[in-house]
Amino acid sequence: MGDRLKDIRERQRKRRELLAQQLGAADADSLGQVLKSKVELEEQAKAAPAARATDEPPEAKRRATELSVDKEERKDAEWQGDGDEDEYFELVEEVYQDSSTFLKGTQSANPHNDYCQHFVDTGQRPQNFIRDVGLADRFEEYPKLKELIKLKDELIAKTACPPMFLQCDLETFDMRELDYKFDVILIEPPLEEYQREGALYSGKFWAWEEVMKLEIEEVAAQRSFIFLWCGSGDGLDWGRKCLRKWGFRRCEDICWIKTNINNPGVKKNLEPKGIFQRTKEHCLMGIKGTVRRSTDGDFIHANVDIDLIINEEPEHGSIEKPDEIFSIMEHFCLGRRRLHVFGRDDTIRPGWLSIGPALTNTNFSAETYKAFFNKGPNDFLTGCTEKIEALRPKSPTPKIKGEGRGGRGGGRGGSSRGGGGRGGFGGRGGFGGRGRGRGMHRGGYNPR
Repeated sequence: MGDRLKDIRERQRKRRELLAQQLGAADADSLGQVLKSKVELEEQAKAAPAARATDEPPEAKRRATELSVDKEERKDAEWQGDGDEDEYFELVEEVYQDSSTFLKGTQSANPHNDYCQHFVDTGQRPQNFIRDVGLADRFEEYPKLKELIKLKDELIAKTACPPMFLQCDLETFDMRELDYKFDVILIEPPLEEYQREGALYSGKFWAWEEVMKLEIEEVAAQRSFIFLWCGSGDGLDWGRKCLRKWGFRRCEDICWIKTNINNPGVKKNLEPKGIFQRTKEHCLMGIKGTVRRSTDGDFIHANVDIDLIINEEPEHGSIEKPDEIFSIMEHFCLGRRRLHVFGRDDTIRPGWLSIGPALTNTNFSAETYKAFFNKGPNDFLTGCTEKIEALRPKSPTPKIKGEGRGGRGGGRGGSSRGGGGRGGFGGRGGFGGRGRGRGMHRGGYNPR
């Protein structure tokens, strides 16, 4: 018994010395002053009479030592009589419960405001505490935006064509068989990254080299947008390469921040050599052609939604994405010709053509699909009502000559001189580039 107790006390002493060295305390006895913990202060209070006893005569110190030894022997005898060693030593060893003790004297003196440490203690991610992230609650304090979203949703539902879907093997499928050009293209590949994280998917997981071989450029309209889910790892670089190969320019990065309110603290499979849990995914947005948000209001409505999605993480093993990405695309681009690549049965949606190997049925007909958009030259657009036009945020139009100094502008995607207006998602002067000029084109007409 005596050797076991000595070994435990020696390990405790070493731990205290190491902790004192890490916290910058003079010695192990000064931990109470550094940590300001109740246990340490009580130990110091108990040790105070012993310190005062150093001034007592030698005979008094000898008697105190004998009493202390006798007390330890009685404790040993009590334990030997009980016979439950584990229960005895549970009273001796300290058990870690939370980190509030170690936060004293630091910048995180109030643990209730330290969301990172709260995640360590409880598993609740910091983004769980962001308020009003749902579509229903987001615009409660902005009645005009709330009315705008309501009117746009009604117009989108009214002008949407019936959902169509095509089950096909995308590795061998020729995109030209669709025989149509699309304004909005969403690509949601089942990446190998998801497989490494433990995703459950009945089909094949795709490498980025295989995704790049898709002939998306064959079905993209002259003015069009693409949205590509690319995970949270090396997919950001690969996604940019894919956009360039398909003839698009990256103009935005939509980020999905995953909450875990319903299932906090669950351990997730990490990437090889990974240290942290990945709690976000990226969706790269690309543009083809020239689109200016200040002048092309017939095709885009900018500044309606934000480039951030805060939504609950799906169950472990699922590769589902938040439905809010569809709302963002439909609110932004007024084109009705929408294509979803790698669609699934649970993503079939009015106004969209879904294709992919995970679909279990097919109702697509090229002739029937074309008939939805052949009633006029602008039948491929949802249009806009006067009420929506009055409520939607607008960008300033370029100033005409005489209202301000002229200058070089336009840049990529703009006129050679003039242009102007701050751009949409992708920079000043429009999606294509910069363009800060305010003068007229040298040919004598107003810039587009």
